This record gives sequence, structure tokens and C-alpha cells, in this order.
Amino acid sequence: MKKGYEFTMKRNIFIVVLLIALVSMFASCDMSMSSDALSRSLSTSDEVVSRKVGKTGGPTSFTATVNVYQDYESVVTEHKGDSNHYKTVEETLYSFAYGPYGGAVESDWDLLDGKNVIMNNVTNYNLDPVTGAISGSNHSVIKIVDDAMQVVAVLEANGTIDGSLLGAEIAMNWVLKEMNGKKVNARGKIGGLFTWAQFNYETMSLEYILPNGTFNLTGTYN
Repeated sequence: MKKGYEFTMKRNIFIVVLLIALVSMFASCDMSMSSDALSRSLSTSDEVVSRKVGKTGGPTSFTATVNVYQDYESVVTEHKGDSNHYKTVEETLYSFAYGPYGGAVESDWDLLDGKNVIMNNVTNYNLDPVTGAISGSNHSVIKIVDDAMQVVAVLEANGTIDGSLLGAEIAMNWVLKEMNGKKVNARGKIGGLFTWAQFNYETMSLEYILPNGTFNLTGTYN
């Protein structure tokens, strides 16, 4: 009787231990599966977020530099009465390489890099004939052209000019108006120095040169 009782007890203990082991094993598997599922879920979420960021990313910043010079034969200027006020109603600047002047645009935006510029200006300004001081406002239509002379983009800019014939600061805001039918939002600023003359210290007078200037464009596009 005692042996039967001991056998029964041992069997029950074995069953209990076996059940505990099984429960522990299933719990471990379940936790592992839950961890894997959570990892896959987080990975999927990261991919979704990444795709959303890629699609809704903000504007891209860029810079560009170009030297332009004046086609003096294109300039038409009106003198407003007996004053120092003038209006240039026609003026064209080019960036096509011409001796030490011009050269293709250098930019980290493919649309502009390696292209050339044709810039048409209308300028209202005051010019002091004695000091050469100049100041006024400027409106520009800037065509970006490729090697085949095809217009790839058109910018419009408005701003001011201030300085002298020895060098006047150009400060304008620009916006992209056309781009081969594509919808691109782009805008920014133009700054630079435009020069009409240099000082000759031997004659102590101004010497006129080919009017030119180096412009720096900054902005964003998307």
C-alpha cells in the first residue's frame, strides 16, 4: 500500500514538473514570436515613415555663380529731363565666354549648372555725373539657356542697385516663372557687384570698361 502511494506521488510530481516545463517552453516561444512580430512591425513602420519623408521632403537649397557682361549696343537709356534721373528701357547681359568675361553658370542645381544666361534689364536710377554715384531699382528677366540655345528656364527678379560706376551692389529677389512646362517652385535672392569703370591713378580719372558683374544666386526648389 505504501509503495503504491509512493509511486502515485512520484507520478504526480513528474506530471507537475512536465507541465511546468511545457508551460515555460510555450511562454518562451510566445515571447520570441511576439518579439519578432514587434521587430517586424517597427521595421515596417520605419519603412513607411521613410517613404513618407521621401515624398514630403522640404525644399532643396542651392547656390549658383555666374559672370555677366553688358551688350552695350543693346542699351537704350532715357534721360528724364534736366536731372540726374535716367531709365534704361533696354539692356541685355550675357554670360557666354568673351575674353576674361562670362562663362557658364556654376551651381549645385543641375538645372543651372553648365548653362548660360541672357538677362534683360529695365532700370530706374539716379547717376551723379561728378562722383559717379548710382542708385535705383531694377527689374530683370533672366533666361537660362543650354548649349543648343534652348531656353530651359525663365527667372524674374526685382531689386535695387546702389554704389558707383566703380562698383554697385545688386540685391534682388527672384522667382522661377517657367521651366519647360514642368511645375517647379523655386525662389531666392541674387547678390553681386556690377562695374562700369575703373580708376586710372596716372590720369586721376575714370576709365570705362566692358560693364560686367559676378552674381551669386541662392535659393530653394521643390
